[in-house]
Amino acid sequence: MNNSKQLYFEMPNKKALGIEDYIITDSNNFAFDLIVKMVKGEINFGLISGPPYSGKTHLSKILIKNARNYKTLYFDGDYQNILDRFEDSDFFILENIDKAKHDKFEHELFHIINFAKENNKKLLMTSRKRISEIDLNLEDLKSRLNSILEAKIKEPDDQLMELLLIKIFNDKQLKINPNIIDFLVSRLERSYESINLFIEKIDKFSLEKGKKITIPLINDLLK
Repeated sequence: MNNSKQLYFEMPNKKALGIEDYIITDSNNFAFDLIVKMVKGEINFGLISGPPYSGKTHLSKILIKNARNYKTLYFDGDYQNILDRFEDSDFFILENIDKAKHDKFEHELFHIINFAKENNKKLLMTSRKRISEIDLNLEDLKSRLNSILEAKIKEPDDQLMELLLIKIFNDKQLKINPNIIDFLVSRLERSYESINLFIEKIDKFSLEKGKKITIPLINDLLK
């Protein structure tokens, strides 16, 4: 009988979205610095662009938590009548503005940016696409966006990928052998979306099989 102990990461029962939980590497440090500058009042406008699952909403939540001296409005979709709610607020956070054309709120977004500038308000926007790649009909809106500081989140480097894997397993309350992290880093595509979707897949697969997440189990899924 083998009495040797196997090392596992002990995972707490929580979704970690605090500033202390945000993992910073060269892939995303500019975006984090933008948030810090907005909290300190050094800049009033900014846009964070990055692929799905790259932590844009995490940064928005950090900003909301640390901007307690401001009355903050947060929007993620449903921009109908959005302008009616702006006058009494100081800080606006708009997620996924790359959907402006599809969701038909280009004119509203244009007026929001103008209103914020004219009334010395703070405005943070996020986008799954870089400003230069956002499809828009309204030329004036393109011009406004091009004048705003953009912090681009790049796909994860090896260091960030390893830390992200640990954090995502943590958020899912899963106990994982450290060897599994090394195994996944060497095999998964370097993208936030691929990392998140694969962990969801292996979590579901392990539940279906009634087995712990192990390297042999992952190999079965990868076949």
